[in-house]
Amino acid sequence: MTVRADVAELLRTGYGDRTIGRRLNVTAASVTAARAELGLPAARGGNKPAGSVEDLFWRRTRPVDGGHLEWTGHRTNKGVGTTKWQGTVYTAGRIAYRIRYGQDPAGHTHAPCGHDGCVAPAHIADSKVVPRQGRPGTGRRANADRGQIVALLRDGLTDDAIRRQLRVDAKRVAVIRREEGIGRAPRAVRTFAEKWAANTEPAAGGHVAWTGRRRDGNTPSLVYRDREYSARRAAFIEHYGREPAGLVLPGCGWEPCVRPDHLEDRTIRQTLTDQFTAIFGSAA
Repeated sequence: MTVRADVAELLRTGYGDRTIGRRLNVTAASVTAARAELGLPAARGGNKPAGSVEDLFWRRTRPVDGGHLEWTGHRTNKGVGTTKWQGTVYTAGRIAYRIRYGQDPAGHTHAPCGHDGCVAPAHIADSKVVPRQGRPGTGRRANADRGQIVALLRDGLTDDAIRRQLRVDAKRVAVIRREEGIGRAPRAVRTFAEKWAANTEPAAGGHVAWTGRRRDGNTPSLVYRDREYSARRAAFIEHYGREPAGLVLPGCGWEPCVRPDHLEDRTIRQTLTDQFTAIFGSAA
């Protein structure tokens, strides 16, 4: 039996079979079988306490298309996502900033990506470093007349794209769209290459580092084929054109590496071992 890498990773993290099934959209029975294949004991029942505020963050977010991350936890009456850890209240944006940069922001956090409510660490900025756009002086959004909105609607832009460009209320754009009888713009779908480029960066030695979301604060992950995948597994499939056998790990020796041609599954590792043995002998 070949155990999917993302299933194996969550099993080793300590999640229960049903929880893994819900998160990865697989049957609990298949997760149970994978657990037996890996020789792992049954998970401890009940909710597991979070180990850090970053762990709480990942439990209260969900990935959406475009590399964005939405907050599913508590919100204040102003719509700000918050969570409490060891008696202290943190905003989701501040935690995301700490995950990305390893320190607290000097000012308020915001997401210049334009996706409402996004808390993806790679998308979070410090207002002292990257000022908010469209909030000069009074903090009110810049407005636009109906003609400007209609022109962009006829150009085929989405309501959200117009909201970002003109700094207007997306609901107002939607109303004008209906009044003008203009159909909804087709949803832009980013390619895997575009998603990959937005969540990685080159590292020394020819390696590639992950800058995007990390499931449970540890495993690089992204939305791939309409569901959550570990980043290495998705990259392996794209690079080799097949599902990996077992865990996908970097074979280059640099543990954080996610460069596609540095990744190996069990089949590749076994092939390399067999080749080494054939050349140098089993005693090498």
